[in-house]
Amino acid sequence: MTLRKRLRVGQREQGTELARDPACGRRPWVMVERCGGRGGLLSETHMPALLRMSDDPPMLNVTDADDAASTALLLSTMHRLHKQLGDFTTQLYIAYDFGDESGLAPAILIEEHAAGPELRTYHCFGFFAEGDPDISELRFSAGVTITSTGCIVEAMVDVALEQPLGEFGADFHTLYLERIERLSLPDALSRLEEQVTALCTMDDVPNRLGFDTR
Repeated sequence: MTLRKRLRVGQREQGTELARDPACGRRPWVMVERCGGRGGLLSETHMPALLRMSDDPPMLNVTDADDAASTALLLSTMHRLHKQLGDFTTQLYIAYDFGDESGLAPAILIEEHAAGPELRTYHCFGFFAEGDPDISELRFSAGVTITSTGCIVEAMVDVALEQPLGEFGADFHTLYLERIERLSLPDALSRLEEQVTALCTMDDVPNRLGFDTR
């Protein structure tokens, strides 16, 4: 599902729906929490094939007390960090005028990579340059990947611009990226907390893109 479609969903009356995303083989279902009004805030949880009830993904294969404790630590930490980053990005969306038909779509993404499963908090601003029918995006995200050689944590802020905006030309730009590998799960989650805290200090990003405060 493109963000343009997500924003259009956000213009409907408040509610929740389960919609199929035919363009995405690994994330066939998207849970959309809708908010009324033009543009607005959406909340999504992508439920990939590896998390269907008939599957037995290694990430959630809890076989003893240690596995259960690790899974609980992972999920509770990600829930807290998702809320922390969500509160920050919501404040940015309120503080800056991203334009008509703009929107903020927070989501928790679960994806299967060759190295192992990844759990990521993802917050995407969608907006349109003046006179441009194509959507541009500003994305804040942070996640942990579980691999056979340890955990990987990664935090990123990037933009995909259809037209030049502020300091940036029409292209993909990475404004911030930190990736750390070969960590134990507790160390990985501790570093992920630091990464999300760092993301939440980047309140100048909309200004660098040329957006005015409200």
